[in-house]
Amino acid sequence: MDRKEEFVGIVNREMNSVFNLAYRLCGNYHQAKDITQETFLRAYQSFDRFEGRSKIFTYLYRITCNVWKNTLRKKKIQNFTSYTAGLNTRKIEDIPAAENMFPDERTQNDAKNRIVQKCLDSLPAGDRAIIVLRDMEGRSYEEIAGILNCRTGTVKSRLARARQKLAEKILPFREDLNQ
Repeated sequence: MDRKEEFVGIVNREMNSVFNLAYRLCGNYHQAKDITQETFLRAYQSFDRFEGRSKIFTYLYRITCNVWKNTLRKKKIQNFTSYTAGLNTRKIEDIPAAENMFPDERTQNDAKNRIVQKCLDSLPAGDRAIIVLRDMEGRSYEEIAGILNCRTGTVKSRLARARQKLAEKILPFREDLNQ
């Protein structure tokens, strides 16, 4: 199999995962499609240099995060606000999935998801990326370290700070989320 065929197989296998990551990072369907397309374009352009020292999804996720951050920089929508620490909140995955719910429960769940996404969108890019990778994508600390090109200990400390920032953002909506 030549490199082009190999890349087509990778695109077919990883397209949904890359799109889901992009969507969770940006919260916008059309922007996520653009980020996904740009990710695969960049991956294809540099695929000859990919040596396989990391897993392919690590390579693609790193590109996806970089494309998303570049998109934020271009639009100048990064939010640099400081938050106080020490608040506890439910994890994102604790909000129930819409499957097997009655219509009123599904509406309530959709509203909760919108609140969480809005709060997540208001975080700085690095905080949002690390929360999405760990809490929504379920990536290990080691995988995230590879994607973000940092140490595992750095991932753990950044994640703790990012979760505290998100908790602060969610605090005004706590009653709505606990219903």
